[in-house]
Amino acid sequence: MKLTCKQQDLARGLSTVSHAVSTRSTLPILSNILLAAENGRLRLSATNLEIGITCWVPANIQEEGSTTSPSRLLTDFVNTLPPTEVTLALQASGQSLKVSDQRSQATIRGMEPGEFPAIPTADGGQPPLTVSAGELRAMIAEVAFAAATDDARPVFTGVLARVRDGRLTFAAADSFRLAVRSTALEETGGQGDAPINDMLIPARTLTELAKVMPGEGTVYIVVTPNRNQVLFRIGDDLELVSTLIAGQFPNYEAILPKGHTTRVTMPTEDLQQAAKQASIFARDSANIVRLKVAEGENGGLMPGGVTLAATAEENGDTTTTREAAVDGPGMEIIFNVKYLTDVLGVIGTPTVALELNTPQQPGVIKPGSNESDYVYVIMPMHSTR
Repeated sequence: MKLTCKQQDLARGLSTVSHAVSTRSTLPILSNILLAAENGRLRLSATNLEIGITCWVPANIQEEGSTTSPSRLLTDFVNTLPPTEVTLALQASGQSLKVSDQRSQATIRGMEPGEFPAIPTADGGQPPLTVSAGELRAMIAEVAFAAATDDARPVFTGVLARVRDGRLTFAAADSFRLAVRSTALEETGGQGDAPINDMLIPARTLTELAKVMPGEGTVYIVVTPNRNQVLFRIGDDLELVSTLIAGQFPNYEAILPKGHTTRVTMPTEDLQQAAKQASIFARDSANIVRLKVAEGENGGLMPGGVTLAATAEENGDTTTTREAAVDGPGMEIIFNVKYLTDVLGVIGTPTVALELNTPQQPGVIKPGSNESDYVYVIMPMHSTR
């Protein structure tokens, strides 16, 4: 194997696939990156057996071939090289890869490429679903954080992906909150009106996908023939494949409140700042924040308000009030303040709406516009104080 490529392209490709490199596995090969010079390009691949990332780098191939190299060593060395042409040459015997430019060179010993696990492809799978990269990135940001991190309940560590009526919906929950986001698909996989089976994608997979995918372009989503993996193809030079979680996601639609008695609308930044202030005191008190909604006065001539209060046990307390448009009776409800700050950090609209029924029932947070594809449900807390 021998080739030349631009240092910038190689560094970017190595950084991308390194997101799938295993750091804890007992299999040494999983800490390596597979390099394959073929079809006029350099193919880089890495996997931790849960996700696999493949990236193609433009290159001038003098001799086709393949090898594996330690991810961290190769990536760190390439990052020290100036932005110029880099030559990769596999030595005649063994798996030693010579990496050089005009001023520097290094020899990196790798392992046999035959030991590298095969990364599944989507050949023979269902026709792809098509969605814009920017929209998919937004969906991941607004939903994946709500998934559970406790592997004792694998189903809740995933994000449900459901396709119905030409729309893709993501849903994630951890028993205390639920985030749901939907968008129109550009292509529905050639399935017509027939529903496509639900997929349960690990939230970690989607988080890594958001890190490596560009903000523009088109993403093709393909389920592998055995329906055990899902593949995301971005353009013609990046693929991420992931195992799917086996199990049945709860009927999230039954959890969504069907109405509300009080609706609060206010600037997102105002509620976010108030929640951050409360979180400083609430973090030592089970994250408890008391949210009080006050109606407007004088027939609506005076605006209503939202007050957030938190206590730091023996160290003090805080109260902050912000003006808000309140439609309905006042109310006091207790939330986990972390669940408030999490969602307010991803809602990108200028205003946010909080919909409530009773202090014992879930609250709903959504963008201020009534026409919204995003819903966040948060369970109330109960306090004896």
